[in-house]
Amino acid sequence: MLKFYIDAFADMFGEELKENNLNLAPSKLQKNSKIIDFQGYKEKEDFSKILQDIKKHKYTIIPLTSDEWFEFFKKDLDNNDEIIFFSVSLKLLHDQGKALKSAFAKLNKTYPKQKAILIDTLTVSRGTSKIASLTQLVYQKSQDLDQALDFADTLIGKFVSVIALDNVQSLKNSPLLSHLAENFTGTSLNMKPIISINTDGKFSILDKEKGFKSAVLKLYGTAKKNGRNIADYAFSIVNFNADNESQALYDKFRQIVNENEIKIVPLSLNNASILGGKCVSITFHSKF
Repeated sequence: MLKFYIDAFADMFGEELKENNLNLAPSKLQKNSKIIDFQGYKEKEDFSKILQDIKKHKYTIIPLTSDEWFEFFKKDLDNNDEIIFFSVSLKLLHDQGKALKSAFAKLNKTYPKQKAILIDTLTVSRGTSKIASLTQLVYQKSQDLDQALDFADTLIGKFVSVIALDNVQSLKNSPLLSHLAENFTGTSLNMKPIISINTDGKFSILDKEKGFKSAVLKLYGTAKKNGRNIADYAFSIVNFNADNESQALYDKFRQIVNENEIKIVPLSLNNASILGGKCVSITFHSKF
């Protein structure tokens, strides 16, 4: 059996994972001295408490070691299953993906007759989820892995993420984004940043807006202008603590994307820890 995996940074959890026949690889966060294995939000969780903890930067992402990755996937291979893991852009990982690549090299050496495939999707969040779910669908229909991987290659390197943030302070306090705060001085400190992540895994300031609502709606114009065949691709609006703004963006997209599925989904705790607070993001098939 071939099992398809994504990581928690791909922003897909619970029933949606099952619907797409995907499995979730482990992720770890630390809050004070407690290690948390994040598998998605639970209804009983107090989101207001999570929000305050995010604002106070109480969550720290704990990268898995090469040995931890190996031991996790080893269980499937010991069970005579095979695996394919869709990772967010390796360039965005703390070690440029060295631990992952080392683990998969060891898996392939230890189990030479079974498939253990690592795929760098060159994107983040729902871009990774979309590539994984579409590839799985092609494989499910054809039962031809080479055909499915060829299809994945047509998608990889084509997705760009754009994110509207509620304040510049989120940039300043982020381990990945702090360098972008240099773009804001004086009165622009009150502006709302719109950042992009390209297929090279590089963050940049795309635009600035006076209000958060207008910054979120600016994502619509960016996707409509720069998205390739946007009406042909189902996509998701990913939000953290921004339900009203996400709904307004959803309604705007629904005017031009009538047939396809558009979802509003929660940002993972991992990604929220990086972005540092209120935000809305979309990932689209890009002409950039």
